[in-house]
Amino acid sequence: MRVIILDGYVDEPACLGVPPYISPYVRYIAGAVKDVGAEYRYVTVDQWRKNPSAVSGEPGDIAIILAGAIVPGKYIRGMPISFRETSCIAQNFLGKKILAGACASYGFGGTGGREPISPEALKNDIDFFAKLDADAFIYDLLKEGSADNRRRTPEEWKRWPILGAELVRQHPDFPQPLIVELETYRGCIRWCSGGCSFCMEPLFGEPVFRQPEDVVAEAEALAKLGAVNFRIGAQSCFFSYLAKGVGETETPVPNVDAISKLLKGIRKVAPALKVLHIDNANPAVIAANPKESEEIAKLVVEYGTPGNVAALGMESADPAVAKANNLNATAGDVMFAVEMLNRIGGARGENGMPHFLPGINIIHGLEGETKETYEMNFQFLKSVLDKGLMLRRINIRQVMPLRMEFDIKYHNLFVKYKEKIREEIDRPMLKRMLPEGTVLRDVYFEMRDGKTTFGRQIGTYPLLVGVPYEIPVESFADCAIVSHGLRSVTAVEYPLDANNAPLSALAALPGIGEKRAMRIFRARPIAGKEEFIRCMDDENVAKNALRFLKFNS
Repeated sequence: MRVIILDGYVDEPACLGVPPYISPYVRYIAGAVKDVGAEYRYVTVDQWRKNPSAVSGEPGDIAIILAGAIVPGKYIRGMPISFRETSCIAQNFLGKKILAGACASYGFGGTGGREPISPEALKNDIDFFAKLDADAFIYDLLKEGSADNRRRTPEEWKRWPILGAELVRQHPDFPQPLIVELETYRGCIRWCSGGCSFCMEPLFGEPVFRQPEDVVAEAEALAKLGAVNFRIGAQSCFFSYLAKGVGETETPVPNVDAISKLLKGIRKVAPALKVLHIDNANPAVIAANPKESEEIAKLVVEYGTPGNVAALGMESADPAVAKANNLNATAGDVMFAVEMLNRIGGARGENGMPHFLPGINIIHGLEGETKETYEMNFQFLKSVLDKGLMLRRINIRQVMPLRMEFDIKYHNLFVKYKEKIREEIDRPMLKRMLPEGTVLRDVYFEMRDGKTTFGRQIGTYPLLVGVPYEIPVESFADCAIVSHGLRSVTAVEYPLDANNAPLSALAALPGIGEKRAMRIFRARPIAGKEEFIRCMDDENVAKNALRFLKFNS
């Protein structure tokens, strides 16, 4: 018997698993299968798309399909598995089929006002629905011949991440640009009040924390296999990891010692790591515990790598919406966290990005929303801009009906308002954060659209970089920014070889354009800076362009 682990990708409020990320869930499944003594083969849905026979099986085999994309996102390469694809795979697989992940409970889709497709629609194609922990389900099924939905035990949570670490070597992105998602705890510290109305995290119940030494041991196993990029995600609030007072208050005191052990431990066991980032943060916890939160932010800057982002769940600046949906933070809490993170993490790091900045999540379609809600959210973001602060990312989306139905009334207004934020907030914020000429190190180029090549740095919520000419995909390059879009930048390789660069690269340089690029082209080979200035019609433009250039013959 073989187990086929089909990774249909995860995109949850607290966990990323769409390439270049790999979620912990598939690794846990592999660990559970290995623990029983069975064999497994790991296949991504993108590999299946290219070769459907990759998921063929004999009658005695088992296919476990992980599908957990319940937060809508935009993806450059990997696309989460769809309902249709899940059905197709299940219908053509000869053995038993298990649907796992959030889609086994909540279904597929449900964005933009569309109704989600219930997992029940797959009842004729799927044999088992693993609605709790898929690793525990497959373990019981293989060992006992039958299984019920259950959570993994603490001992299993120690054992399976280590046993399943080897799965990363089967991922097509290994070792670069693969980012390994590390899970610190399950659930939300606000479970006792029900948490935010739209979020699945409180449904896990009382938070269950892993100990720092267990997470560090997993990181060590992964690092020994060759993993170099890590993201401490899969938690609703990094600052609340092993916090003091969980269950007694919704703003427990951050545990500085535990987070210090975690970050220092990972750096010690993975000395060759290239990326160490975190994810979510609850602004109310930060605002209620400024001293401890500041210490943690400093630890993240010291032991993490630049480009780090704390995604702050504001969701809405409208107090009425916050009350109606039991949201976790006020606009004042969020502003406090934004100011603190800018003060501690705003300096530029060696890869060209600020060390540690906030992001903000905004959700529309929630209970109590009016047209005025949109203006409140815009004015909050404008106040951040007007104060000279930086936000690495503004995530605006419509609510998905996971826990309840929502009446999304203002879709057209949502579209217009989102465009306004992109133009009036995102673009100037991007220019402030990454001025023209900023050099971004180690951009990984992933795809080409026409003659433009697109890439990103490896990390959490990386910035999209477009180069206006063809360079090899699946390669790294340093790039210098030449212009700004709404949420992306245009750049050229740095330093740009003036004597060999394509015309489109030269034309993209500030102040150059097509005519001056042609002057440079006709003057080549150019010996050096002085000759370059002489070949141009404007000395100031020439001197400005020299920031980007080298003169190899």
